[in-house]
Amino acid sequence: MKLRTKGVGVLTKQMAFDLGAVGPMARASGIEMDMRTQGYSAYGRLDFKPITNDGGDCYARTRVRIKEMFQSIDLIRQCINIIPGGDINVKVKGNPNGEQFIRLEQPRGEVVYYTKANGTKFLDRVRVRTPTFANLPALLETLKNCSLADVPILILTIDPCISCTER
Repeated sequence: MKLRTKGVGVLTKQMAFDLGAVGPMARASGIEMDMRTQGYSAYGRLDFKPITNDGGDCYARTRVRIKEMFQSIDLIRQCINIIPGGDINVKVKGNPNGEQFIRLEQPRGEVVYYTKANGTKFLDRVRVRTPTFANLPALLETLKNCSLADVPILILTIDPCISCTER
């Protein structure tokens, strides 16, 4: 794997920042950005750091993803130890009213949700910016001057969700 991916599709730290790369695509270029470090949900009680790599190539993106799989197992183990007892059924009362903008971390990177509610059971507006969509400009940059044989590898290293991007 190393011979086929090392030095392929390099995305520098500055390019990743300028193009708005998120998730493993950004972290493999040395950007230490992970929405989970903001402490939402139970993440504020877990011990972890974003996994980064300075390589910026396909090999670095693959290494970040593999390390994140093992990190996920560790986070699950930490969660098991801190799950409180009691009912897990939470009753929801009323309808939402107002606007909400939320940034969360998904396996592919940062997802953004925007909702606008009017106090009824129908929302006025819902917008979602998926990680795959956010990483498309960075992917296009890595595709410049690459060989045709590298195209599938470059596409796979952003781990695209086509149905998410199709919206």
